[in-house]
Amino acid sequence: MPYWVPLVAVFGLGCLMIIPAPGIEGLVIGCICVLIIVVSAVLLLLDRLASRVLVLAGRMKKRGHQPRKAVHAGSGIARKVSGPR
Repeated sequence: MPYWVPLVAVFGLGCLMIIPAPGIEGLVIGCICVLIIVVSAVLLLLDRLASRVLVLAGRMKKRGHQPRKAVHAGSGIARKVSGPR
């Protein structure tokens, strides 16, 4: 959802408070504006949460589970290395 949609809804709700619409029309317009604001806030929070989860998954995948091997100088014996070099 574009970022301008909740801004337009807030503006519409503000206008509805300043210039009230009579009867059921005002109630419907106000409820739609509030619903748009709430839905956009929830979607924004879910988007941020999903972004953080993807970044965390990328970091975990980048580390990998296979240990690298290094060789002692001149010995010819391989040893496991823990951590990045």
